[in-house]
Amino acid sequence: MSERPFPKPSPAEPLPLETWLDQTDRAEVGREPFFRGRHAEFDVFRRAVGSLHDGRVGGGTMIFQGAPGAGKSALMAECMEAVRCHSTPEAPWVAVAIRPETLNSAIDVMMLLVEAASVESERLSKMAPGTATGKLEGLVEIGRKFYRELSERGIGVAGVSVGGRPATGSNGETHVPSERVFRDAAPLLGDFHLVVLVDEAQNTPVSDKTKGVMGCLHDPPAGIPLVAAFFGLSDTQQVLRQCGLSRFARGRVVTLDLLPFDDAACAIRDILGTYGFTGAPEDREVWVNRLAELSQGWPQHVNSVAVAACGIIRANGGRIDSGHLDEAMAAAEEYKREYYAGRLAAGSRPPWVYRQMALAAREKGGVLPHDDLRQFLAQENLDEFLTNALHVGLLAETKHLPYHYRIPIPSFGDYLRELPVEPPTA
Repeated sequence: MSERPFPKPSPAEPLPLETWLDQTDRAEVGREPFFRGRHAEFDVFRRAVGSLHDGRVGGGTMIFQGAPGAGKSALMAECMEAVRCHSTPEAPWVAVAIRPETLNSAIDVMMLLVEAASVESERLSKMAPGTATGKLEGLVEIGRKFYRELSERGIGVAGVSVGGRPATGSNGETHVPSERVFRDAAPLLGDFHLVVLVDEAQNTPVSDKTKGVMGCLHDPPAGIPLVAAFFGLSDTQQVLRQCGLSRFARGRVVTLDLLPFDDAACAIRDILGTYGFTGAPEDREVWVNRLAELSQGWPQHVNSVAVAACGIIRANGGRIDSGHLDEAMAAAEEYKREYYAGRLAAGSRPPWVYRQMALAAREKGGVLPHDDLRQFLAQENLDEFLTNALHVGLLAETKHLPYHYRIPIPSFGDYLRELPVEPPTA
């Protein structure tokens, strides 16, 4: 075994400049070509899969949560790629992305696991043509074997019966216990190490069926070599508690926050150095530092200020010089303001409410206790307000003090405080 399994994968191949500039949603285009930093967060993932690598199964579930734009989907893509790179014909690993709404069906989850194992088997067979062992050749057939064995045992795709004996709930629907489904599939998955990754995990449905599946992912029955990682918005841990997960290993719940300045600067420096721009090195470094400062280390901003700057550089013949820096900074600032306006528009209350909230937060050192938020809501439901504010990135829970909230990006607080709105007069 290597001393440090699952190193961070090599950076993704950069896209052509025009393609990269035209991207509108980083979360929908695969791996982020300029993903940098997140060493501590990735190390949490590395240690968890390393424990599975060493044979320790159960209890290693991870949560990576943060406001929109914190880089959760990008981190998840890096984790998936690390697993893929580590997989070999002799020791196959499978990374499986599962949508949160699927987690209320053990059979649907298991089918996705086995299908992914079958696809990985085929990929590994092509890596070693003519040298694949009988074991690996057998793994290529795992999907068909799974469906056949479930059929023979009487487990229908919709959960019709278990072993010919229906398990019917009070509403007349047939229910297959999650543990039974996982145990039945265990012999088919024993040759793999499985890493389940769930994006948008704050949308996991809260139900008894989901609790059964979550229990099997957290503590897999029959020793299935599996570990799960959930990536979601700032209230993901709270939602997963409602789904039955209450105890996590030390250090396995991570809040994604601002990147250190050096990581933000590294990403921007790589971007400016990728596309053949000309100009003096000292001018380039001035651009890097100014743009990194403007981004405040927020991953969404790192991307958007770099896009804005590259657009200005391209429009001026591909040359980086001090004469166009102010123009680039203005364009980058406008990208930030558009982002904040979009976050604000998604809020459930009028803009003046968030301005008042930001002003109050500044007076209290940037942190608002849960009960202090009531002053902005009159008779409205605080829980609904808070859920919305967390989901759209207007608030984030503090790392070390539960039920205390802050505005996740410093300049977002400034933007809210500068809004030209006032509470309505009585």
